[in-house]
Amino acid sequence: MRSRLRAGLAFAVATLVLVSPLLVWPQLASACAVCAAGRDEGTRQAFLWTTGLLSALPPLIVGGLVWWLVRRARAAEKLQTARLAPDAWASLSRSGGHAR
Repeated sequence: MRSRLRAGLAFAVATLVLVSPLLVWPQLASACAVCAAGRDEGTRQAFLWTTGLLSALPPLIVGGLVWWLVRRARAAEKLQTARLAPDAWASLSRSGGHAR
């Protein structure tokens, strides 16, 4: 257990040492998002379409999850009704056709 902790700590320190220069000097990582954005029409369109896609993605994922959960709940309800139906018919036949 202790060796795992040391390995994790060593990995965190190594990552910090390697990444910290990129945080201090963004030009080392070419991290300026807008430096090349307005140079040509193709790049501008790519940024525009990507922004639209990434803006629409979270609501689509949440909506898809809700749709899937509702569908599963309805299927489970139908299955439960189908399982209970033979018992209901059996109780009606025993009582002479009258519901109890």
